[in-house]
Amino acid sequence: MSTPKNNNVVLLVDADDSLQKIVAYHLKKSGYEVQVAETGSEAIAKAEGPVVCAVVNLAIGDGTDGMAVLRHFRQQRPEIPVIVLADRGDAANGLAAIQAGAFDYVTKPLEIGAFVATISAAVRTGTSLRQSTGHSPGLRDTQWIGQSPSARTLRETASALGATQADVLVTGPEGSGKRLFARMLHHVSARARGPIVIVPCGSIPGDLLEAELFGRFAPSGAGRTEESPRQGRVQMAEGGTLVLLDIGEVPLTQQALILELLQNRWIQRRDSGSALPVSLRVIATSRGNLRAKVEAGEFREDLFYRLNALTVQIPSLRERIEDIPHLSGIFLQRLSMMRTGEIPKISPAAIMALEKYAWPGNVRELEWVLESAYANAIAGEIRLSDLPASLLRPSRSPMRVHGDADQPYVGGMTMEAVEKLAVQQTLQLCQGNKAAAARILDVTEKTIYNKLVRLGLKEPAPVVPQGARRRGRRPLNRDTPKANASESSVSGPGDKSKG
Repeated sequence: MSTPKNNNVVLLVDADDSLQKIVAYHLKKSGYEVQVAETGSEAIAKAEGPVVCAVVNLAIGDGTDGMAVLRHFRQQRPEIPVIVLADRGDAANGLAAIQAGAFDYVTKPLEIGAFVATISAAVRTGTSLRQSTGHSPGLRDTQWIGQSPSARTLRETASALGATQADVLVTGPEGSGKRLFARMLHHVSARARGPIVIVPCGSIPGDLLEAELFGRFAPSGAGRTEESPRQGRVQMAEGGTLVLLDIGEVPLTQQALILELLQNRWIQRRDSGSALPVSLRVIATSRGNLRAKVEAGEFREDLFYRLNALTVQIPSLRERIEDIPHLSGIFLQRLSMMRTGEIPKISPAAIMALEKYAWPGNVRELEWVLESAYANAIAGEIRLSDLPASLLRPSRSPMRVHGDADQPYVGGMTMEAVEKLAVQQTLQLCQGNKAAAARILDVTEKTIYNKLVRLGLKEPAPVVPQGARRRGRRPLNRDTPKANASESSVSGPGDKSKG
């Protein structure tokens, strides 16, 4: 294939002819050109050409395996992100590739949408790193890590939102990775070359928050009475992205100023009466239910709807437990880079314990646990005994015995989690019959469908009569909608079921 004038060449290292055609077709539709190398040695030779991303099959089988190609890129072309291809179920090799410096790994057979989104994220990140000397070669902070369905959905969502300039609200439980998603969204957007400025709104008092965001007048020098304007975080984010962490904790007075910023894109200085235009994107995060805050009079309704136009829900770590080995490898790689040590392995028993734990602190707690285990590990391996004792205690059961029946214990759960539990268990009780579930929950059947989408719930499988199984008949499910509503992490304010 001919090299285009602007470099957008993706190098595909794989000998599968059908895969080559599929990848070339879909990448061309997305604006990329594909060069193919069928052997490791051919890939190393073509690595010197104009390439923005490499996709490498770990099992090339010509004597120069995919890991050797990955190592060549990391040593000779560290600015080129490498995505590795692994067979489904081959998570160990994918994890090893991540530890060796790969941007990400994808499994075959390919899910084309997620695959193209991953390449787009890698290319944008690589471009950002090459154009800004302030970035380091480590790409881990610029991607959403994982291969679970929810992680792939979030990568696709970030890629889609990266093409827009719209403000975004990111919600999810404490420690689930909202800040990480905001960083990834910045790095895959057209504003990647600009700054990303993060403001922890929940830890700054209202008056100080206003000055922190919009600037203030301060003495221009020691012993002088003259005052000069001090730049605020909003102005620092000019041309880039402003991330407002825990926006639900902002007092009402400052909420009005944030709303004005979102609507008019200017800094309104109350101390001087001046207004300064700015160009930036705002990503806000919330760990609580903003709608409940609106109903309680603690959050402005107009600001809520302004932010809620594009909402991304980050799932808890417990909902994507299969990502734990992958995430663990990344965190250990970071620790080894900071402490200039080797990357330890994790014993199978330790991985099993990590996967059985409930993770109330989500991804942040996992990072802390691995940091503690890293300090205890010897001989290059994290063993079960290296994990914190609290992690090895039996998890508290989510059920409490009441009378002769077990009742779900919901103390400490968010209202959204309680709602999700109620819908899920009622549908199971009704064997998937939404009309019956709606009657029990005292809502309309349409509300049940809406909640399945909004809460990310899977419909329970219909109960198939034994006779139908024997005779090969398909059971009749009168509650199946004519068109399944597609689950999405992005929602709009028009979903009336959110109340």
